[in-house]
Amino acid sequence: MQTRLATVVAGAFVLLMIAGPAARAGGFSNLDFGLRRQGMFAVVARPDDGTAIFHNPAGMVLTKGTVFSHHQSWLIGDVRLRFYDSQGVLRPDHEISPDWNLGLIPFLGVVSDLGTERWRAGLAVYAPNAYGAALPSDEPTRYHATRVLFLGSRLTAAVAFQATPRLALGASLSLVHVYLTAKRVLNPLVLSDPDQRFADPASLADTDFDLALDGMDFTFAADAGVLFEPFDGFRLGASFASGSPVHLTGDVTLTDPSGVKTRSTHHTDMTIPFTLRAGLNWEFAPDFEVGLDVTYWHYQVLQEQRSVLSTPMLGISEFRDPKNNGNSWNWCVGLLYRVIAPLDVMFGFQEDFTPSPDAAYTLDNLSRDQFGVSGGVRWRIDEHWRVGLALVHNWMNLTNVQTSISTPPTNVKGHAGGSEVGLGVDYTL
Repeated sequence: MQTRLATVVAGAFVLLMIAGPAARAGGFSNLDFGLRRQGMFAVVARPDDGTAIFHNPAGMVLTKGTVFSHHQSWLIGDVRLRFYDSQGVLRPDHEISPDWNLGLIPFLGVVSDLGTERWRAGLAVYAPNAYGAALPSDEPTRYHATRVLFLGSRLTAAVAFQATPRLALGASLSLVHVYLTAKRVLNPLVLSDPDQRFADPASLADTDFDLALDGMDFTFAADAGVLFEPFDGFRLGASFASGSPVHLTGDVTLTDPSGVKTRSTHHTDMTIPFTLRAGLNWEFAPDFEVGLDVTYWHYQVLQEQRSVLSTPMLGISEFRDPKNNGNSWNWCVGLLYRVIAPLDVMFGFQEDFTPSPDAAYTLDNLSRDQFGVSGGVRWRIDEHWRVGLALVHNWMNLTNVQTSISTPPTNVKGHAGGSEVGLGVDYTL
């Protein structure tokens, strides 16, 4: 039994360590900062609020004076699935959903022209990835995950320069904080026969082990951006976000059915891939804008993940987890109509492509190809205040995985999606 349990600990550990970072189909970061992004998706060529610090730092030149921005988005996920057993039969006889699945994307920043015509400086604190989920303790999913919380936050300083009347350049430097905590149930009987997951939970209680871990790291990232207006009303934008090495360290605790705990610490190497974004914004008629963005994430750098324990657990001291990721893309198109001078109405559509192959699919990382639609309004109350509201709905392609290499296998059929509500306030001095 100890050999079996050692194997299941190894499999469980690497599954827990990938929880969270790719909650969206593509990218370590959720892009949905600011009312323009949430309302019409396409934002890189005209990021006209404080979130330009994130989307394209060169876009800070579009602001005048000193602008304080607070934006936040709340995400509610919807996941429903069933497992394939060893005979290819879907079980249990009902769909399983998380007890809760929630995300928050907050942004607080300031951009100022510092009393100059050509320079802008910005400072912001925000979390492009903040998700949590809890799965039922009495369903087969408990052997994959029971609770996961992932937080990726940033403190960013940025600068922009209007080099010519039609060309602006920008750059930023970020302190990045990454935090993960996760739990799941282990059982050597389930390892020997994954179909045991579908047995009465009471019959497995005497052989259930609880695994819990956490990890944290600080690292750095640098971004650069350009904004070009070849002719009036037509803008091109591009940005580059550097990749960052992540070295998570934290505690690992294994609790046996009698309550005895085995403790260790871990060191896990991960990578935030670099990102390229490009977009255009065209004011093709008075009060009408159309935008198009393309985003590329270099996820192929994540081919393997390595974790090392300071104290071996059940004879296991190191885990190597194959990821086999490809690269990832997102494209989106949006429309803005200025109904009256102070009021903007926006709509958008996006498509997002996952970097994860079917074999690497897990319940901690639900990344699949997905689509999204959006709508939003912004109202400039007066020369100082602008407020807005946006709604986004994303849905993934039907999940139908039958080649899982996880332990136990995550061969599932189901669907997932999520809705976002975004609020924004900008105040200009």
